[in-house]
Parts: sequence; structure tokens; C-alpha cells
Amino acid sequence: MSGHPADGLRSHAAALRERADRLRGACDVLEWKGPQADAFRARVEELARRCATAADGLSRSAARLDGRSG
Repeated sequence: MSGHPADGLRSHAAALRERADRLRGACDVLEWKGPQADAFRARVEELARRCATAADGLSRSAARLDGRSG
């Protein structure tokens, strides 16, 4: 159903997952080495993980809304 709140949540979840993948991909191609690079990569991975966690929460909320709308 177009315009259903669950559709919006799924759309936001997909956008967050795509951004998490892009963050990881951008780090994978960096040739930067050393402790600062490692720290940067760890921070980016944490941010990507947080995006993925938020996306999972949005997806669960969308599923619950779908269950209520029957």
C-alpha cells in the first residue's frame, strides 16, 4: 500500500543500510595506513553498525505496523 506508514519506515531502513554499506566501501578503498587510519576505520565501522542497527529497528517497527493493519 502506497503511503502506509510502514512503507516509509521500510524506505528509511533501506536508506540507512545503503549508507552503512557506502561508509564501509569508502573505507575499504582508502590506502591510508597507521594508527590514525585504524582509529578512523574503527569509528566509521561503529557508525555503519549504528546505521544498520537503526535500520533493523525501523524494519521491525514496519513489520509490527503491518501486523496491526491486518
